[in-house]
Amino acid sequence: MTDLPRLLILGNSHIAAPRMAYVSSPEDWPFWDVDFLGLLAGNIGRLHVRDGVLVPDTDEVAAEMKFYNLVRELDIGEYDAFAVVGGFGWRGMAAICADHRSKEFPSMHAGAMHGQGQDCQLVSRDFLQEVLCSRVRNSPAGKLALRIAPLGKPVLMLPEPLPSAECDTPPGRFSDYSDMVRRQDGLHWRQCFQAAAVDVLGDSARIVFWPEIAQQDGVFTRPDLMRGALRLSPHAQEPQPETDYAHGNQDYGRLVLDQIMAALPGG
Repeated sequence: MTDLPRLLILGNSHIAAPRMAYVSSPEDWPFWDVDFLGLLAGNIGRLHVRDGVLVPDTDEVAAEMKFYNLVRELDIGEYDAFAVVGGFGWRGMAAICADHRSKEFPSMHAGAMHGQGQDCQLVSRDFLQEVLCSRVRNSPAGKLALRIAPLGKPVLMLPEPLPSAECDTPPGRFSDYSDMVRRQDGLHWRQCFQAAAVDVLGDSARIVFWPEIAQQDGVFTRPDLMRGALRLSPHAQEPQPETDYAHGNQDYGRLVLDQIMAALPGG
């Protein structure tokens, strides 16, 4: 039995990176006793807290929880802090501004300066912020954090990584994001998302955004921190496909753990 404070890191496939980093050298983070709990995709939003116990809402999610974590429910009352990693769906939010932008967007300024029409619907900044706030509130991470917060323990939230700078080679499922960056709207949209996340969750959690050292141009993650990422797997080290571009590798996981430890009480 350890006398260290206990930390539970929860999330989706994006906890694979910090988990592997921790397993490889737990002595690098000696001041907390760390456990991990992960589910696929958005299923962390289907976990509820009942009398201090984290429980899934269906038998199917319970079976997935058992497969990946060897438990069907978890008493979280004895943990001293929580960190939710991933589950915002940050990259997919770029699709919103493909068709709807406010006049504050750099691409709108550029079009106005050059007398060009815009291939999108002009809407107010307040409207877009409310859309983003709704997406954050209803994201799996947002739902889970708001359910954990009443326990009165520190809750940290870390969005999934910014996409790899290699994500548009070849073009594909990252097109909305890559197009946004090419329009010079990436940093603005990132700032809008950060403001929405703090607005919705700031009273319940501390939100820790992407490590600066990992960023490329403020809108991508350095490719060397994404190549060789692993899947969330309980049995073996299974790599993500080479065209994944969404998950951090073990080196990125170390940065995430460093961020978490620095943001915890006493960090």
